[in-house]
Amino acid sequence: MNWALIGVGNIAELFMQSLIWVEEVNVVAAYGRNKERLHRFCDRWGIQNRYTDYTALYEQNDIEVVYLATPHIVHYRHAVSALEHGKHVLCEKPMAMSREETRMLSEAARQNDVFLMEAMWTRFFPANIWLQKFTESGRFGRPLNVNAEFSFAYPYDPDYRFFRKDLGGGCMRSAGIYPLAYASMIFGCVPCRISAFGEMRNGVDVRTTAILQFPGEHGRTAQLYTGFQGQSQCMANIAFEKGNVLIPDFIHPSRVIVTDLDGHREEMLFPYEGPGLHYEIRHAMECIRAGHKESEIMPLEESIEIAGITDLIYQELEKAKGNEVN
Repeated sequence: MNWALIGVGNIAELFMQSLIWVEEVNVVAAYGRNKERLHRFCDRWGIQNRYTDYTALYEQNDIEVVYLATPHIVHYRHAVSALEHGKHVLCEKPMAMSREETRMLSEAARQNDVFLMEAMWTRFFPANIWLQKFTESGRFGRPLNVNAEFSFAYPYDPDYRFFRKDLGGGCMRSAGIYPLAYASMIFGCVPCRISAFGEMRNGVDVRTTAILQFPGEHGRTAQLYTGFQGQSQCMANIAFEKGNVLIPDFIHPSRVIVTDLDGHREEMLFPYEGPGLHYEIRHAMECIRAGHKESEIMPLEESIEIAGITDLIYQELEKAKGNEVN
């Protein structure tokens, strides 16, 4: 299957490194704004066709699938153009900057009869596939609470895209999508109530905490934390009616710790090789070969709803602008 890369940065490097574990992927073209960086990347990976105009790349007829690895501020324009050119698209998260943009991308995919999926690589790791099946099995009863956090220390630079609103900056979209998508995976529905608090700097959030309440008899909940300040353990802890599941390094987990109400503890190992993007790449190819236009594991409607929750979290943060730090 012939692929093209839009973007030649760090994520694109991980994509190429992951192809060792995926059969029948042929990267035939790449796009990058910086010509020097584009040529270095393509020389390193043996990619023949190189473009500084992404629409020209989309006109290359032998390209079947496009992987979008550009900053999320430009995802919409890059993705909608690919879809309109009849290309299948695997798009890095977040797929777009709002619920409405995400909805329009989903509609564009349907209108052009092509596959589209948000590249939520976390969801496709064996440990997280196991967790989804475990939750559905009801062995520990219903999930009641998800506590998930992902933050890392990044030096403040008002010119870097993390800290610039005009470049899609802010930790909730860049990093907070991981714990948010995890809660969505566990509960499988949209929260009915959202509260959010954060620290703002240069017009973007540098730390955010969100508390979500999901519909149900006992008001199921999630506490999510993300930020560019301070290093978290990157853990997810799920409280069920009959026990607890702890997932260290939940973004790319290799183990799961299960504890029942009697205190019996079981640790299960799910080793993997390489960066780990090969699971989502393989899944996308299976869907495309089967003629599916979206993934059952990461459906488009869920991507739309996650984007909508993110919009609401940012609305909550806007109400508390007094927390802005100069």
